Amino acid sequence: MTYDEAYRAIKHGRTDILAEAIPSTLDPNAANRFGWTLLMAAAHEGNTTIGRLLLDRGADVAPLNDFGESALSLAAHKSHLPFVKLLKARGASADVRPHGLELSEWLRISSGLSQVKIDAVLAAALGPG
Repeated sequence: MTYDEAYRAIKHGRTDILAEAIPSTLDPNAANRFGWTLLMAAAHEGNTTIGRLLLDRGADVAPLNDFGESALSLAAHKSHLPFVKLLKARGASADVRPHGLELSEWLRISSGLSQVKIDAVLAAALGPG
């Protein structure tokens, strides 16, 4: 299975396809040419079921893509609190600089979230796992 096929499965919530492919034909740490891992794609979609599957099958929580984004920062950017909490519980760090900015600044400038949501996401991202 290619990264693009796996990405489409993530977009459509096809946990069954991914579960069958990992690890026989799909590396759970596969990434595209911009460094987006499958876990980052799942975080962006907010699909905790797929995120848990990837983590259980060996996906790493630490990689950064070419823009300095991590799975945790992408989940935070979309206000996917359950995914943020899942990643924190699995050891993810919020010590990232997406697009060269502090996480809080990046969220304020680019997420479109209200300050209340930003505060909630940051509390989850920066708090204990």
